[in-house]
Amino acid sequence: MKRFRRLFLPLLIIVLAVGVFMMLKASRPHSKSIEVKEKSWPVAAQDVQLGSWPTNILLYGAVDALNYSVITAALSADVQKVHVIEGSQVSSGDLLLELDDADARLDVQLAEADVAKAKAAIAAQESRHQADLQALPSERKLYQLVQAEVKRLLNLSKKQVSSQSALDTARQSAARQAISIARIEESIRTHESRMQELEATLARAEAALDKAHLQLRRTRIVAPFDGRVTRVYVAQGHRVNVGGKLLDMFENDSLMFRAMLPAIYVPQVRQALADGNALKVSGSVDQRKVEGHLISLGAEVRQGSGGIEALFLIDEGQDWLQKGRVLQLRLTLPDQENVVPVPFEAVYGSDKVYVIDEENRLRPVKVQRVGEIWRDGNNQVLIRSPDLKDGQRLLVTQLPNAVESLLVEIVAND
Repeated sequence: MKRFRRLFLPLLIIVLAVGVFMMLKASRPHSKSIEVKEKSWPVAAQDVQLGSWPTNILLYGAVDALNYSVITAALSADVQKVHVIEGSQVSSGDLLLELDDADARLDVQLAEADVAKAKAAIAAQESRHQADLQALPSERKLYQLVQAEVKRLLNLSKKQVSSQSALDTARQSAARQAISIARIEESIRTHESRMQELEATLARAEAALDKAHLQLRRTRIVAPFDGRVTRVYVAQGHRVNVGGKLLDMFENDSLMFRAMLPAIYVPQVRQALADGNALKVSGSVDQRKVEGHLISLGAEVRQGSGGIEALFLIDEGQDWLQKGRVLQLRLTLPDQENVVPVPFEAVYGSDKVYVIDEENRLRPVKVQRVGEIWRDGNNQVLIRSPDLKDGQRLLVTQLPNAVESLLVEIVAND
């Protein structure tokens, strides 16, 4: 019996343990299987509609002037009166500033005296020449008479009926007469050269007089063109020297808009110019309209600029714009074919967009940016690609995790 008990007890323990295990297994809670569903990202999309659109480029630049003048003093003088202030609108010939003209007037008087002196010298030489011309025939006749007297006395001297002293006196008179004739002939012969010298002196005196008059006129500073004064450097009583700055001004009709044209658009602009298209910029400043047209592209590319300078002559707004004013104007280029305007958010990097396929998954497409356009009150980018077709759905939401085959859900169409 004792042996039977030793065998039965372990067996009973094993049976009980198996029973407890089966009971626990039967009573355990059953968890439901969870199906993992792929997340879709809410996005906005727009339909692709290829067409022709003009390119609008937003340019940033400043107002400058083609004709900008720094007016300086041409003589040393005191400032007598200033007639303009900064911002004054002036017309060509308007008096801007007056310098003291006392010294200039004295210089004019001195030059006038030199001219009068030169003219008097010419008149005296002309009178002397006329006198020589009239006296020469008489002097020659007198010489002939003296020569005849010398011959007569010489013959008488040979016959010893005349004194030697009379003959010597006659010979002296003949010699003096010959000298007188030679002087008159020399005066007549050199008359032209003397006249040239005197006329040169007169010309020099007249040039000095013209310069003196010019300096006198320069004491009255007048506007060289229709324009506006940007800065006045002097005031009444100031002493200015030759070359000293007086004021700055620019011509109204020469106002221009100087802006940096991005390099990506330079080929289009050059082609448009070659085709004879007029390229215009427009915008508004202080609720006033500003318009202009392209007149030149810069001849120098500044290091690190990313483009070249473009100069636009301002057609509307030149009568009130200030030089140096910073502007934002839009340049309009000719229409581009087979392009799509899209928000900037639709472009990833510089040359990629995403098309949404029929399974609402993203498919990348390489594109070319050909310009910008102002549309519906927003600035949009124009893109072109042979892989874009009408009717395709284009992602226009900027997703940080956008990758190929990403599942999206269109919640809005632009």
